[in-house]
Amino acid sequence: MSIQNDVEKLYRSDLEKQRQKQKKKKKKKLLGIMLIVIIIAALILIMQYLGLGLGGGKGEGSGDGKDVSASSNESSVTTTTTAAPKEFYDIKVSGSTYIIDERVVDLKSLVSTVKLMSDNVIVRITDDNATKNAMDELEKGSHRRRQRVHRNSS
Repeated sequence: MSIQNDVEKLYRSDLEKQRQKQKKKKKKKLLGIMLIVIIIAALILIMQYLGLGLGGGKGEGSGDGKDVSASSNESSVTTTTTAAPKEFYDIKVSGSTYIIDERVVDLKSLVSTVKLMSDNVIVRITDDNATKNAMDELEKGSHRRRQRVHRNSS
């Protein structure tokens, strides 16, 4: 009987060793899968940060981003909105005076005129040796799209 007991003990110890090896293999597989998932997640985050793939682009195309698409089950219709043509309103600031169409105007009437304009008007401010205060007051008074043109008279 002792031989049989010894054989059983050896068999049990072999089974236990095999189970431990299988557990180690499962742990290694699990760690490997977790490592792969972490690497993929890190790559996706890096791609989004850099604006690559998965729709995370930074919009560097030539379009204006105002295209509208509508689709139905029967057909697809694409509507493109077009921006109204831009108009420019030229203001010349010379010293501390404001000049529009070759006539001198005061700041208060100039600002009220600019505020009444439509949204597609761009105010072009020409700096002709203007004082800093005159330019600052004009820019503070007109909260709209403007282009600043720097020109010194000689």
